[in-house]
Amino acid sequence: MAAEFKVASYVFLKSKGYDASFMTRLYPDQGCANGFHFNFSLWDSNGRNVFADPKDPYKLSSFGRHWLAGMLAHAPAMTAVCSPTINCYRRIGTPYAPSYVNWSPENRESTFRLKTEPGNNIFIENRIPSSACNTHLVLAFTLVAGMDGVRRQLPLPEPLETGKVLPPTLDKALAALEADTILSDALGQKFVDIFVHNKRTFELEEFKKFENLSDEDLLAKEKEYYYDYL
Repeated sequence: MAAEFKVASYVFLKSKGYDASFMTRLYPDQGCANGFHFNFSLWDSNGRNVFADPKDPYKLSSFGRHWLAGMLAHAPAMTAVCSPTINCYRRIGTPYAPSYVNWSPENRESTFRLKTEPGNNIFIENRIPSSACNTHLVLAFTLVAGMDGVRRQLPLPEPLETGKVLPPTLDKALAALEADTILSDALGQKFVDIFVHNKRTFELEEFKKFENLSDEDLLAKEKEYYYDYL
């Protein structure tokens, strides 16, 4: 649905004389960039939210704790697909955007936000994805990371416990993805190799030509690369 919305928005607004772009950061002097916060929950065949436990202080089941711990464990590697362009890293680490590998209930600045709705329904909001992300890849990585946390019974850190810093550049995010053997094994080493190769060859290597440009001119180059294609 999200992918269809992006395409439909682009086509419809183009017909009205407008441009719709899901490039992450167009104007660095404006507070918020284009994010794509990914909200999700998990339900069993009986219609029960398996993340929810009304008796828990955070309303989070033990299953949900392990799932969220898996998300935290793989967050650095996930950043490569959640924020897949050079321009995305004008958002990571800035105000109103994720910076650290952490979580918290109802905190809009934590990277993973635990959301409780009436009836004790629990949702997890992953704030790493930018508007430039491929939503299918975000979903695939979410499933692998969460299931790994459950399989290994990973413990959940305390809310807002300062952990690792999210990769601040696409290059470092790609290195984190390569180092995460669990994600690579689950999603296919060939996929990871091709994804990383393409990003390094057709984006990182290309942008090395522009290292001496001013930030304003560099952003103009980013617009040339991304504006019409996202």
